[in-house]
Amino acid sequence: MTLTAPTFSQIKAQVATIQQKTTRADVIGIHSRGRWSDETRIQDGDQTYLIYQCDSPLACRIAIREPVPDKTTKVLITGLEENDLGDDLRYRLAKQRLFPLQPWQIVCSLFNARNVDTRLTHHPWMAEALLGLGPRHGYPPARGGFLDADTAWSLLLEHTIQLRGESPDLTSLLKWSLDQTATQHFRHQSEEFQAATIDWLCEKAGPVARLILQCLQEDKPKQHPLSVGIAMLVLYHEDARGRLEKATGKFEGLFFPQESPTPDQVQRWVLSAREVVRSLQHTDLHKHHVIVRRADDILKELAAAEYARLSDTSLLGYEQRLQQFGTTLTDILDRGAWQEVERLQELKAAIRSHDASFDQTRQLERLEMALRLVRWLQCDKPSAAALPQSFAAAARYQLETGGFVDWARLQVRHGAEVEALSQAYQRLFETVTQIREQQSEHFGTLLAEWTASGSKGNDVLPVEQIIEQTIAPLAESQPVLLLVIDGMSVAVCRELLSDLTRNDWVALAEPNQRFNRPGIAAIPSATEFSRTSLLTGKLMQGGQHDEKKGFENHPRLSGNSPGGASPLLFHKAALQGPEQSQVRKEIASTRRVVGVVINAVDDNLLKGEQLDTRWSRDQIQLLTSLLHDARSAGRLVVLVSDHGHVLDCQTQNITTPDETAGGERWRPAGSAPVTGELLISGSRVQTTDQKLIAPWSERIRYSIKKNGYHGGLSPQEMVVPIVVLTNSDELPPHWSEQPIDTPVWWDELPPEHETLVPSPPVRTRKKKVEKAPLLFKELKEEVETPQASEAPEVPKWIQQLLESPVFADQKRLGGRRVPEDKEFSRLLQALDRRDGTMTLRALTRALDAAPLRMPGFLAKVERVLNIDGYDVIRYDETSDTVELQRELLLKQYDLDD
Repeated sequence: MTLTAPTFSQIKAQVATIQQKTTRADVIGIHSRGRWSDETRIQDGDQTYLIYQCDSPLACRIAIREPVPDKTTKVLITGLEENDLGDDLRYRLAKQRLFPLQPWQIVCSLFNARNVDTRLTHHPWMAEALLGLGPRHGYPPARGGFLDADTAWSLLLEHTIQLRGESPDLTSLLKWSLDQTATQHFRHQSEEFQAATIDWLCEKAGPVARLILQCLQEDKPKQHPLSVGIAMLVLYHEDARGRLEKATGKFEGLFFPQESPTPDQVQRWVLSAREVVRSLQHTDLHKHHVIVRRADDILKELAAAEYARLSDTSLLGYEQRLQQFGTTLTDILDRGAWQEVERLQELKAAIRSHDASFDQTRQLERLEMALRLVRWLQCDKPSAAALPQSFAAAARYQLETGGFVDWARLQVRHGAEVEALSQAYQRLFETVTQIREQQSEHFGTLLAEWTASGSKGNDVLPVEQIIEQTIAPLAESQPVLLLVIDGMSVAVCRELLSDLTRNDWVALAEPNQRFNRPGIAAIPSATEFSRTSLLTGKLMQGGQHDEKKGFENHPRLSGNSPGGASPLLFHKAALQGPEQSQVRKEIASTRRVVGVVINAVDDNLLKGEQLDTRWSRDQIQLLTSLLHDARSAGRLVVLVSDHGHVLDCQTQNITTPDETAGGERWRPAGSAPVTGELLISGSRVQTTDQKLIAPWSERIRYSIKKNGYHGGLSPQEMVVPIVVLTNSDELPPHWSEQPIDTPVWWDELPPEHETLVPSPPVRTRKKKVEKAPLLFKELKEEVETPQASEAPEVPKWIQQLLESPVFADQKRLGGRRVPEDKEFSRLLQALDRRDGTMTLRALTRALDAAPLRMPGFLAKVERVLNIDGYDVIRYDETSDTVELQRELLLKQYDLDD
């Protein structure tokens, strides 16, 4: 069909088609009933067109005679028939004829097509649109000579509104809607273009496409289809059914006045919108926040904002979930309802599942710390009867439990952005701190008694004996790198150790111990006393010169190096600048003991503000390189501190009679102790008269306000962690790998029948069996048991499994170092008691295993138990859980239940 008036795009496309087929095309004649009324000269890139409207043969002759510059095409538009022109005029035209303007015929020529999809030809404007696009190098040839609708529409939409792809789906359509320039081009197209585009996209992406594009036909940011989709996630949520009818009615009236979406359309829109918005978190976080906040604004406008918490995408909903966690925590604290901790667990899981949590690592850690503290209050809340009865027991409690409590409570003290959660954290901190203060007072009393009685016993290790009893024996078998982290409390050590043991380092336990004994700082627990005593091996006050001299001349160390090479000690100055290379050189040498003093923790206390510090290898300067050098040199690494510290948590500055004497947390015994203080005396007190006054409470200081202090009698300052690390399978004689050392409440709340009722105490004399390191410690024991509870009977199906010939065959096929039957039995019993599912950490504790060995152990178990690719047992890294399919195991091994 010839159009009423020719357009330049039609003329240009016709010219291009003719010029492709003939070399003589300087003058082209086009037959058209419509008249050309535009400019005669048109410049298109480097090509010039001279277009003449010729209504008579004479006009044609005059136009032909006009001179033609280079790169210029002369076009004659006429309504005359070819016979009216005469032979001489036709001879001057390309192909000696007039070409009719038939848009679809021209389109076919451009695509080298013989036929056109009928779904295209019923749109008269579309041929003109395709001709108008006319790519510089032409269109690709149509497949099979047939111009189908998919090809034409994909080219048209890509070049007009930048929507790419032959078959757009809802996700690609919503991604396209983020391009403001593209959507503006869509709005500026003709009504027939918009209507046809909507119909086509509905055919490809479904009827939801119509609703999405209708949102874009008006330039209103609040009705962006992504924001609308995120809002619908709340408005049509199953849990909001029957509560938001008024809001949804208003919503549909505002956004869908012609046709309301069906439930299926809502679901498809919501799922696609959430997928696109989630991807924005990683590609354009600002745009993500803009889209989601607009969705929240829609909910507010509809008076539905209180239900935003139902959405895993709404930023307002994320804040509401945090607020709900805070109000629930406060309620539990008010009522002392620790048994309701599962409510908090569910709320925390909802927060973690929210999209906004993906980069909120520290926030999620504080939620976990709060949960741990509530579980501690439920499982381990101390009573007067449960307080340790000896100083050694009190010190070990700080090492095995109190340090974890301190780590958690000092995290929640930083609060949160959401006020309700921040207030709940403060309440929790105060509740736990009050209990810890009671424990500290009891600890201080036991410490004073132990010190006054001569500091006897082998259950704790005074700092001045650490080199003799720990470092020197280790150095006899393997070279040692001693890292003294000045001021490292048990809490800091626990956090640091959680990072180190995830990176190929295994913690070791000293001979005949499950865990290392706690070290005890000198008194006062200040650097000049305690660090000097640690490094010289005797109680004394001194500085770096005394420490270096005493360490390098220690009688138990100097004889361990080949050729009589003395141990070396490096302080802070040697770890900076050119001297750092000397430290690395010595670590790589054959010298048996190299010591390094790291001041990162102590330096952190000097700052005046409360810092949210994450103690890891990356936080402590040079620690990563020191550990790398130790691994390369095959050295054991011993982490130890000289004393701990307390952080400033609303401390009270007490004025002392003589402000020039004493320290941050101790003073001479010139006056009676006040509330929160103790008088302590004995041979380990390093004052002239061997007595002083120091606070057991962490709320007292005698100096200017800082981030933290040391010198007092609290367990946080006095208990010194001693950590021995290796990355080798060759262990020092009689040392063993530590089993998991976190308290039960730290990771999860176990069933009551497993942990809430403690077993009677068992005294054992253990003799280590010398063999290669195993997952579980093997000990020969002579046991004196006061009617200890009997071990649970092994279930019949496990006994049958261990006796099964199929199981025996699977073990033979399992390769080297297949676990022993008793290890299979313990594993299966532990999982069976938990209905087949346990977290890896809980399973590690139940098996009393070394954490680093568990992944390898489970891989061996899977090789044996999983027959023909069926997952009888599997470890899922994403959820960090181990799952046993008991019914499948019974079927695979033909066992009775």
